Amino acid sequence: MAVPHLLIRGVDPDRLASVSEALAGELAVIFDCPSDHILLECMHTTAVFAGKRVASYPFVEVVWFERGTAARDAAAACVDRYVREALGLEEMEIAFRVYTPDAYYSNGQRLGDDPSAGELAELRAKNAKLKDDLDRTRKALHGATLGGGAMSSMSSKLRDALRE
Repeated sequence: MAVPHLLIRGVDPDRLASVSEALAGELAVIFDCPSDHILLECMHTTAVFAGKRVASYPFVEVVWFERGTAARDAAAACVDRYVREALGLEEMEIAFRVYTPDAYYSNGQRLGDDPSAGELAELRAKNAKLKDDLDRTRKALHGATLGGGAMSSMSSKLRDALRE
């Protein structure tokens, strides 16, 4: 599986190749995956401004399965150090696009289940429990009510809680 995948534009491929091994090695530690799972792809782009071709703005898009803010921050710092600083670029931007295992396929096979299905089942179970608790409370409240609507010896705290 080729994730994480760095789509790099506005950077000369030969210059990127000079830092690619060290960059992939450090990212492998940050991403907790083998370095051969990291794909660096230099994209050819043509930028146009004011009717003329201009140099493309250096931009790195990291597509990956989310690994958390700490990994994202460390990866951004690493990419910035190896690409912008080491190659002497004045400025560069980095963006992360997150894939989810349920929407990612390898050789036609989905890598994970839809997380919303499990979440929905869990919410339905919690809802059923709340409904049962409410039904029991209503029955207890009904049993505690006397003919004239006055409550028997129910504590004022319980009455207040039931009113809410």
